[in-house]
Amino acid sequence: MANELVKARILVVDGSEDARDALADLLASAGYGAVTAADGEQMLVCLQAHPIDLVLLEVDLAGSDGFELCRYLCSDENRPPVVFVTARGDEVDRVVGLEMGADDYVVKPYFERELLARVKAVLRRAKRPPRSGKRGVFTFAGWRFCPVQMQLLDPEGNIVPLSSSETELLLAFVQHPQEPLSRDRLLDLTKGRESFPFDRSIDSHVSRLRRKLGDDAKQPEVIKTAWGTGYIFTYAVEAG
Repeated sequence: MANELVKARILVVDGSEDARDALADLLASAGYGAVTAADGEQMLVCLQAHPIDLVLLEVDLAGSDGFELCRYLCSDENRPPVVFVTARGDEVDRVVGLEMGADDYVVKPYFERELLARVKAVLRRAKRPPRSGKRGVFTFAGWRFCPVQMQLLDPEGNIVPLSSSETELLLAFVQHPQEPLSRDRLLDLTKGRESFPFDRSIDSHVSRLRRKLGDDAKQPEVIKTAWGTGYIFTYAVEAG
């Protein structure tokens, strides 16, 4: 395992002491540092007290809602990535979690090796050095997209935070503007199941990108649905 992954500090937020301890022990056995919190209040204290590289978050918490905590974290462009590790396994919950900005969603009971692989993948995406295809800045219709910084600026200069998965997806669109892209093609252009582990993940992230770009959900103009194909990014793009 790469040194930067071994040194990663992961915050486990779960209302069950047994679940917290079991997950912390698993992470420690894999070389990670683990910090635990029982609820949203403790989570915020830990985030202020420690540099955190990843948050593993349960949905159901006493006095807190994991989805809302995820939304709060994702409102900060400097937040650590979030992975839900939860007993809530319905497809609707998974989609909601991803739409809140989570980078992955793992359902309990989990396979330990799979969970560690998901953790490693998310950390790798968050810490990967920029690839040549990610260098530069993309502009379209007054918007400015900086993939290396995972940063999107609206025409007024306001920062619109993006998750790593949203960054990958928007990068695929701006590198292939005005070209119909199927879901399979988008998987090829991003990192496949590493970025989008569920069948509806791409659709959920497209919905999030539309909202962040101010696109009408019912009649989108920026990212249109190409019926029978997938999606098309309609704006002309300049790369600098």
